Order: sequence, then C-alpha cells, then structure tokens
Amino acid sequence: MVSYVKKKHQDYDLKYYQKLQYKRSKSKSFNSEYIQKQNAGQQKCRRLKKAAQQTPTNATESTTTATEAPSNATEPPTDRTILRKAEGVRRRRAYTRKLKNQSEKLSNEIKVLRKENSKLKKILSQQHSEDIETNDVTPTVSPAKLFINNISPRAKTRATKRLIDKKEELPRGSVSKLRQKLGINLSNDYSSPSNTSSTLQKDIEEFLCQDDVTKQAPDKKKHLNGKQIRYLLNHLSTIHQRFIFETGNNCHYSTFTPYIPDYVLKPSTNDWGTCLCIVCLSPQMKLEKLQRTKFLYTVLKTLLPDGVTDITDFVTDEIKTKDFLDNLVKLKDEQFNITYTEWIKKKYNKSNVPVSTKTTFTSSIVDFITKFSKEINVCA
Repeated sequence: MVSYVKKKHQDYDLKYYQKLQYKRSKSKSFNSEYIQKQNAGQQKCRRLKKAAQQTPTNATESTTTATEAPSNATEPPTDRTILRKAEGVRRRRAYTRKLKNQSEKLSNEIKVLRKENSKLKKILSQQHSEDIETNDVTPTVSPAKLFINNISPRAKTRATKRLIDKKEELPRGSVSKLRQKLGINLSNDYSSPSNTSSTLQKDIEEFLCQDDVTKQAPDKKKHLNGKQIRYLLNHLSTIHQRFIFETGNNCHYSTFTPYIPDYVLKPSTNDWGTCLCIVCLSPQMKLEKLQRTKFLYTVLKTLLPDGVTDITDFVTDEIKTKDFLDNLVKLKDEQFNITYTEWIKKKYNKSNVPVSTKTTFTSSIVDFITKFSKEINVCA
C-alpha cells in the first residue's frame, strides 16, 4: 500500500513538472514570474542559513543542557512497553491489510463497471445508427395520392361529384382502383343536405340581378351553369356598401362575397363586345357613374330611366336620345359635385405622340352635364 501511494505521488510530481515546463515554454510572462519566485525562494533560504551560522552559541548551550539532563535511554524496557509495541505493530498491519483489501475490491468493481459502460455505449451507438437509417428511409407514396392529400376538401368533393356524373363512362375497374389507391368512394352521396338557399343568399342574388348593379353580357351565348353571364358595374366593395344601404342587411364583406353567384363576374375590356374607343368609352363611363350614384340623390332616380346601362341603347334611337338629353338639362339646377373618370390624351416626355390616359376629375354637376351632353351628340 505504501509503495502504491509513493508511486502515485511520483506520477503526480512528474505530471506537474511536465505541465509546468510546457506552460513556461508557451508563455514568456509566466516564465519570467516563475524565475522571479525561484530566485526569491533561494535568497530566503540563503538568509536563513546565514542566520543559523551566526548563532552557534544557542546550539552549544542546548547540547550542554542535553548532556547534563538525566537520560532514561539506558533503562531496560518493561513487559508492558514490549506488549504495547507488539499490539501497535499488530494493529498497524491489520489496518494496512484492511486498506489493501478495500482498494483491491474497489479496483475490481471499477473494472466491472467499465465493462458494463462499454457494453451500454455499444448498444446506444447501434440504436442511434438504426434510428438514422429508419429516418432516412421515407415511405414511397404515389404522386396521385400525394396530390389528393394536399388539395382542399371542397376541391376533392367537386372532383368526386364530377367522377360520379361520369361514373357510367369510366373504364371497367376504375371505381375499385379509386377506392383502394386514393380512398375515393364513388358510391357515397355528396348531395347537399338542403337544396333551399338561405334568405341572405336569395337577397344577394336578387340584388346582383338588378340592371343598375350588373349587366348582361352582350354575347347572349355566354352561359354558366345554365344562366347568362352578368358583369359587375362597380367594385365589389362599393356594391357591398350599396347592398347594406338599400336592403338594411348589415352583413360583413367576408359573408357577402361567398354568396355571389357563379354567373356574376368581374368584366375585362374584351368582355363588353362594344366599341371601346375614347369617343364612345368616355360617355359610357359617365353613364355608369350616374347609375352608381343614383341611390345617393333622389333627383337622379326620377330623371334617369331604369335599366339603361349601355350608351348604345339610346344613342342609336333619336327619340330616346332626345328624351335623355332633356332629362340631363333638368339636372343643371342642382348643386352638388361629382367625381368621375374619363380617357384623355396626354403628352409625356418619353413619348413622341399623345398617350391615352385614364384620369379622374371632380366637377360640379352643371359642368358634368354639359360635357356629357356634348359627348352624346358626338356619338349620335
């Protein structure tokens, strides 16, 4: 046990010396501090030796007192002292033997625990590698099933209804394949629980079918779901506000838009089928503006005829044109401003010729009627 402890101290001293030398080689500041401490210690040691040499009288006096004092070393040991020494030797040997056995037992336990630790590390590494392999391997999914799983439920229902309508025309075995691979059962009934629409939906549909809100497509062959297509005459937000004002039904915009029928569409410039030159388009835009603002002023409701949304409906007829112009003249006595848009030609720096530009104006109703009447006479 003593040799083991001694060896342990020697190993510790060796490692400490190696670390110290390594640190001195790496750091110049540490090396200089270390040298200073060593020099200070050596100087202190020299001072102590010199002080001891200068006081030899104290040593001589202590030796004389020691010789004069009676000595008990020559006395023979008694039986009691012999027995006490033997008992002490026996106890020390028993204690060292006990420490040696404990150290051996602990070393054996350490070896066993190290073996178990190495086994557990191997098992954990194997499990980690298996988890990585399982995560890397993704199950193969067919593109059709992947597409079906990522579309909305409404789109899936619409596609299923189309397949049910064409169920008799499908090849043999298609119904079972759709059910097995994609999970679509064409035998289910996808009809809505009630065919009666809500009161709000009816009110919105009736409101949108008014001639001053929407207009039928010029091409009568354009149909959608068995009904002729109608085009909006204003933005949806404006139509929503007008619906609240006229019907008194204070519904939100997000509730209003889903109930718009499929055959009511937002028009493009190619959908009207009429002349879209500036001469014809500007009075058309003014007429639409008057129809949209008719519900704000009672005078416009009484003077403007209902259902007239196309400038060509009365420009081609002299009698209708004369009656319409007479009604416009009556509006010159009113005093309110109106904001409208029209096409004008502007000259820009980057262009050599004037460019048609859609511009917004705000003027009194008198100036508006004067300009509108001139444009109608030109079109007529």
